[in-house]
Formats: sequence, C-alpha cells, structure tokens
Amino acid sequence: MITAPLFVTRSMSPYTLPAHRSLDATTLIRRAARYNGARDALVWESGRRSYAELMMRVEAVAAAFADRGIGPGDRVALCLRNAPSFLEAYLATLQLGAICVPLNFRLAPAELTFLLKDSGPSLLIADEETERTVAAAELPANCPVFVDGSGRGPGSYEWLVQSGLGRPAPRPSIDLNAPASLLYTSGTTGAPKGVVRSQLALCTLIALRQGAMEIGAESVLLAPTPLFNAGGHEFMLLETLAAGGRVVMRRRFDVPEIIDLVARERITHAYFVPTMGFRLMEAMDRNLAADWSSLKMWMSASAPLPDALRERIRTRLPHVGLWNSYGITEVGAVSFLRPVDIDRKPGTCVGRPGVGVEVRCVDDKGEDVAPGQAGEIVCRSPEAMSEYWNNPRATAGTIKDGWIHTGDIGAIDAEGFLNLLDRLKDIVITGGDNVYASEVENHLASCPAVREVAIIGVPHPEWGECVVAVAVAAEGAVNVEATVQAFARSGLARYKCPKTVVLVPELPRSEYGKVLKAELRRQYSGLFQ
Repeated sequence: MITAPLFVTRSMSPYTLPAHRSLDATTLIRRAARYNGARDALVWESGRRSYAELMMRVEAVAAAFADRGIGPGDRVALCLRNAPSFLEAYLATLQLGAICVPLNFRLAPAELTFLLKDSGPSLLIADEETERTVAAAELPANCPVFVDGSGRGPGSYEWLVQSGLGRPAPRPSIDLNAPASLLYTSGTTGAPKGVVRSQLALCTLIALRQGAMEIGAESVLLAPTPLFNAGGHEFMLLETLAAGGRVVMRRRFDVPEIIDLVARERITHAYFVPTMGFRLMEAMDRNLAADWSSLKMWMSASAPLPDALRERIRTRLPHVGLWNSYGITEVGAVSFLRPVDIDRKPGTCVGRPGVGVEVRCVDDKGEDVAPGQAGEIVCRSPEAMSEYWNNPRATAGTIKDGWIHTGDIGAIDAEGFLNLLDRLKDIVITGGDNVYASEVENHLASCPAVREVAIIGVPHPEWGECVVAVAVAAEGAVNVEATVQAFARSGLARYKCPKTVVLVPELPRSEYGKVLKAELRRQYSGLFQ
C-alpha cells in the first residue's frame, strides 16, 4: 500500500512538492557516473561509451538545447531508432526541466503529423532512417530537425553536440510534479493520447525497480526493444544506468547476434517480449553450445507469456530467473510474477502488485468484486501518469478518485495474485506492440472495397496475436483482400495492418447494433492453428 504523498498528480491532488535542484532522473544517473566514470555505460553496434563520456555529451546536448531556447515545459521530440543519441537527448531534456516526446519511428507520416501537432515540439531529432518520414510529416513552425548519422555539418546531431561541448548547461530547479516525458498511446476511440510522466514518477520508478529487480553496478542489461516505448527506456534501462551498470543496446532484434551478445557481454538482465522469446528458443535448440550462464533474469512483458514458451525457457535455461510482468503505459509496471511462483500459477497469472502499487478489481459501479471474481483492473502507483496531455476529458475518464482505470479485466485470487482475463479496451497485442482496433477500423472505413469492417486479434503461435480484418465487401468490389491490405499500408504502420482479411456477408451485432467482437474472436480463434 502507498501513502498519499507518494501518489501525486496534477489533476487529483492539492498536495505539491517544492522545486528540487538536485533530484531528477538525469541527476540520479550523473551521481552513478561520479563513481563509475571509466566504466562502460553504453555498448552498441559501433562502439562503447563510458559514464564520463556519456555525461559529457549529455551536458553538451543540454547546453546546445539551451542555446536554442529549450527550457522548462518545452517539448523535444525524438524520432530515433536505438542509439546513444536517444539517451543523450532524453537525459539532456530532463536536465533542463523540458519534456521529452519519444515518437514511434515506424509510424506513417500522417500518424506522425498528428503527434507533432498535439505535442508541439520546439526541436526534433531524427536519424538517417527516420529522416524521410519526418520530412513527409507536417512539422510545427520553428521546429528545427537535427539528424543523427554519418554527417557532421550544420543540421546534424553531431554538429549539435559539438556546439555545446565544454560549456556548462543550465540546471534549473526541478518541479517534481512537472511533466518529464510525454508517451503516446491510443485510446478506444483510436485517437492517440499523450501520457504525461512526471519528474517524480521517473525518480520513483528508478528507485523502486532497482531494489525489486536486484539491479546494481555489476548488472549488464540487454536492451533489444525500441527505446521510444516506455518498456524500452523506463522498464530497466534507466534503473541500470542509475546503478552504474552497463547497457547493451541494439538497433534491431537479430536472433543470432543476440545469442552471441549474451555470451560475449556477459548479460545478466534481459527483457524480451514473447515473440522474441519464441525465436530465441528455436535458435538455441539449434545451437546447444550457446553460453547463457551469465543471465540471471529473463523478464517477459508486453504480451501474455504462453505456457509453451515458459516451459521451453525453464527447460533450456533452468538457472535463469524467469519473470512475467503486466503493465500499461498509463500506470507503468503494475504487477510481477516472480520465479518462485511462475511454475505454480496459471498462464493468466501476472503476479502480485509491484512495490508501491495498489491494485483492485471493480464492478461497473466502482465497487470491489469478491476474490476470484472478474472486474476491471484499477491501480494507484507513484510511477503512474499525471494526466493525458491537453485532454482533460480523457483524463477524467481514466483517473477517478485517484485510481487509474485500465480497461482490462482481471481477478485477484486468495493469495493476492492478479489474473489477466480480457481487455475492455479493444487492443490487439502482436509481437509486443499494441494495436488499437478502432484506429485501424477508422482508417479502413474509407476503403472503397469494404462496406464495413471489424478488427480483432486472433491467437498466433509466434506473434501472440495477429491483426485480422473481418469485412463485408462493398457491392461490386473485386480483389478485396489485396485492396484492404494495400489501403491499410497507405496510412498505417506495418505492424497495425491486417495479416488476413476474412470476408463475411454481415457482421454479428447486438440488439443495440454493436459488433459482437467476442463472437468473432471465438469463431476465428483457430485461424492460425
């Protein structure tokens, strides 16, 4: 249970904290660097960077940002694949009291335009792979773009760094209740919403998770998931850097390389979504000599951990502590299923609440349901969101009496373990990525080949779920499946596009005209079996 002063949001509490000159996530990492300056902080494809080098460059980027007017409350957008530049710019932004806006580099230009208009960044950093998408999107006025890559001239990220080297950057007093980052997700309406994470929330999650996950100066974290995602940079990465450990990042997930990296870098902690896990286990079955003896923790998250994968990991790597976690962007990590319990609990179990987190399951009146009974999962956490950015209506619909309503259905057993049963919010989780059905449906509603369409998630042995479109063809339409898929790709990121289009004469509906998604999911549950 947590006390009221730990749980602070701008929207629900008159309690405030004074500005604090020496407490923010960047300062926590700078303190670790003070005692670990010569040790490697980051390892990536083309190099290694010590703590001293990392913090020197963070200071330089912060000075360069300040030269361009970036200060408390301003937004800095990052459209970057995994690279040191992401962390340098992220930490520099937090140091200035500004707000970091990590953007999904896989979005289509139209999707990116919406996020840029909503967040209104004063500066954006891209890389050579995302530069074209950024150029095709509509940027806010007076928002310069700097590109991380091989270039060193004006307009390049490295030029920006060099312009700030050797100069101290401002270190304003930090309002712990102020926004630190803006993480975009999508709601049931399909419109993206910006989840505001406060400076206090970031500091709190670092402290709480370090202890819970036994992260220290000797920890070596493998970071193969995209850093723009909260799970990519918040889940264990910030904690590792603040402890003086080493972070090994990769731009892309490559199975043979990952297997080699664990052995070569003596990885101790790793975070994989189940899709990654299946691929790794298949490769390790072919490479029995792979040395993963250094690995202490395998954290599975972002999608349900299938029993089949759990059994393969436990058989192949019996010395590894296998964890499962449940969380959402609005709350962060909600619960953890620890190694001591993972073999005795059902596949729906996602563990007990994390340190400082309160979890309840409630009925439609907000009253607690009985143990073992299904209800909506609601949470309070010191690392939870403060609000949705510039969206008080959505904030009020999600934060009620201080509790965040997740839209997920669960049940708490007699031992206090949470079982995740279903989702109220119509989300398809494919390969660890969230796809919001209504967003895809809204886009496909304009497709001339269909009269109506419903998006569902169908179980898939590798991806967890696949996006499937169940559609009623428009009169006279031909080549409907190919047309729908091409139309989807024209305006949506690839991972959101339907893998299969099923044609039906009509969609099943309730007496109120609502499409019966549960019936569709039951009907097509064996599509990929």
